[in-house]
Amino acid sequence: MNGAPFCLALHGLGGTPEELRSPLAALEAAGVRTEAPLLPGHGASEAAYLASSYADWRALALERYRARCGGGPILLLGYSLGGLLALEIVRRALRLGLPLPVGLIVLSTPLSFAVRTREARFFFRALPLLARLPLPGRLFPALRCPPRSAASREVAPWRGFETCLSLRHVLEMERASRKLRPWLGRCRMPLLFMQLRHDDRCPPANAAQWLENWGGPALVEVLTARSGHGGHLVPTHAESRDIVAARVADFARSALGLATFGGHR
Repeated sequence: MNGAPFCLALHGLGGTPEELRSPLAALEAAGVRTEAPLLPGHGASEAAYLASSYADWRALALERYRARCGGGPILLLGYSLGGLLALEIVRRALRLGLPLPVGLIVLSTPLSFAVRTREARFFFRALPLLARLPLPGRLFPALRCPPRSAASREVAPWRGFETCLSLRHVLEMERASRKLRPWLGRCRMPLLFMQLRHDDRCPPANAAQWLENWGGPALVEVLTARSGHGGHLVPTHAESRDIVAARVADFARSALGLATFGGHR
């Protein structure tokens, strides 16, 4: 492939590309051009957000990837929901014979949704069962959650639909993750996976799943932070964002052949 290296970055559920500002700045400084599209329904009204779907987000991610194919080596970066969308791109590329990304960077993306939160403990415990039933998503379209505390906002900045959790969105993500898991072993490109240890939406067991099932070289890091706030926000958390940015830049140099990939299984 000819052309300058490029990274397509995909943000998380309910958020915006702003949550990826630190790693994207590090990539740009390393000479990698970046694009971080706003997913459909995000950054707009709550009604537009609730009306959007996983199919909409996947379609945009695939369209942006196709537009960049053949223009130079491509890295994929996905945070939370964005990590699943990055896997969707890899699966489609493998199935259709499209050019594959030279590396995949995944931040705080769960492969299993049987997790617990204080705000929605029953919801997440019941999620694997609910995902198999068509009715709950129509009866309970949104779960209202309390806003984050001032301390949490200071430690881990984030802007988005924090008080509105769409049941249908999460059910769609859970179904997608079950379909994507069998493809991990077919992925041969290098992987960088990072998360915080106190992430209640992506517990450390998910990091082990990524490492054990990935088909290529993998570097997995579970970071510990003193603050118990913002566990899911590894790219913006005050104690992890600089580490994440540095690791992302180093990984990009390695995957692009500018250095030796230092990860191991």
